[in-house]
Amino acid sequence: MKLTLEPRPNQEPAPVLDWSTTPLARKYNRSYAKVIDNLFSSEECDALIALAESDTKWAPAAVHYGLEAHQQYVDTDYRNSERILRFDHDAAAAIFQRILPHVQELIEIEPGSSWATIVSAPGRIKGTWKLVGLNERLSYLRYGPGHYFREHCDGQLELPDGRKSRVTIQIYLGNDGVEGGATRFHDLRAKRAYDVEPKKGRVLIFQQRGLWHSGEDVVKGLKYTLRSDLMFRQSLE
Repeated sequence: MKLTLEPRPNQEPAPVLDWSTTPLARKYNRSYAKVIDNLFSSEECDALIALAESDTKWAPAAVHYGLEAHQQYVDTDYRNSERILRFDHDAAAAIFQRILPHVQELIEIEPGSSWATIVSAPGRIKGTWKLVGLNERLSYLRYGPGHYFREHCDGQLELPDGRKSRVTIQIYLGNDGVEGGATRFHDLRAKRAYDVEPKKGRVLIFQQRGLWHSGEDVVKGLKYTLRSDLMFRQSLE
């Protein structure tokens, strides 16, 4: 099965999340995140789920500690959901083209640029980081009642071909009416939080470095998401 997404010309770029409007202003005021509603139609969301289910069955989601297939384990106290992993260059390219107009500020990141902290701590970025696409590793997740993903920061991948992940893409695919299941950003010390609800067609984009978040317990319905990474290449020239 092949994914087809029709082009959407003249998209108005979504603004970066203004953390000052949230309870986490002090914690994440220099962190990058965006919430984009209706970036994918209901029919496109259904097609993305169908793509995952076309040749693979759902299985318990694992925790990874490396890139090899065996470097994983299931820990339902920490991560309790179902997953399909699909490696699909064509689908990743199509999704990336839909998202690209909204991440123009990330096309090239250099020392001193507005979002250099996506790459490293202030003053520590080396070279130029160029956005090169979406990771073809598409992680589909299905959360039923009682499923969750406890507090964590997303891992920063470094692939053998030199590509590096620094930004997470999460597409909410499930039907409206799910109760619970928000992606919750945390200030664990101050016990403050900000929720992004799993609205169908919504895309959540956020930096991987230092942003603590969780998938809150689903109370009712099925929450479907598709997660991948924006990939960069670092040039020291």
